[in-house]
Amino acid sequence: MTSRPSQSTAALALVCSTIGRPDDLTRLVESVRDSQGFDDVEFVLVDQSSDKRSSAVLDNAAMGGKSRSTVSGRGLSVGRNVGMGLVTAPIVGFPDDNCWYPPETLSKVVELLASRPDLAGVSGVQLTPDGKPSMLRWLEKPTFITRRNFVRTSVSSTLFLRVNALPSSAPFDEGVGAGAPGWRGAGEESDLVLRMLAAGHRIFYDPSIVILQDDDRDDATEDLVSKKLKYGVGMGYLWRRHHLPVAHLMYHALRKMVGIVIRAARGDVIVARSDLAYLRGEVAGWLGREP
Repeated sequence: MTSRPSQSTAALALVCSTIGRPDDLTRLVESVRDSQGFDDVEFVLVDQSSDKRSSAVLDNAAMGGKSRSTVSGRGLSVGRNVGMGLVTAPIVGFPDDNCWYPPETLSKVVELLASRPDLAGVSGVQLTPDGKPSMLRWLEKPTFITRRNFVRTSVSSTLFLRVNALPSSAPFDEGVGAGAPGWRGAGEESDLVLRMLAAGHRIFYDPSIVILQDDDRDDATEDLVSKKLKYGVGMGYLWRRHHLPVAHLMYHALRKMVGIVIRAARGDVIVARSDLAYLRGEVAGWLGREP
């Protein structure tokens, strides 16, 4: 059952769409509960699990009155759009259910955006627990996010955006992202960022704001290959939809190809195959075809 929002004094909302990973979700929820400035945070959970075990995580963690939960149909973008209907805070983030926060992260976000009214949002950096880059080759220095550098400055879990700067109350394209119908298995947050930039908004990248998440290339399994194929289709589609420079796409593809050769030579076969699948998907997405 959906918990309806009431009057809130929260400064920051976190909308998390999850399916079948209560253990990972528990780690995230506990990191929010233990964060500096936790009293200023509302947590909105969208449970897409058939057994609804994830919804019990909020109760077990004693999150208090600013947490609420609902359900939705399948798809990450669908879940986030539904969750936005329960947000009352002026800033919103979109954590993956398997990420978590150091104690100071959320208070840094609130303080930075309070001091910078010119910004529509901020992105941090995502690292593994031992301090290695997670998911992207992150830029080392703070900068504004642009159409050129968004692939090195933002993923869903690192973005914190002003609600009044979002293009609509349901800002994610439900045809893109994990669980979406078809092949476009990633890129929904980048699509949102690019639409916000096109509307004239400014989003700042600050790598002193840290989000933690294990890298899916560590201890990779065969599932990573099919997952990366869909990720590639989503990103290729993004390039075509937003008329991004083909030369920029080719540059990233060439870097990926070099990495594939190096990984294969080192015996990291599954990750090499997943990177090759990503490239194949990226080309298909850019051409508007199935891979």
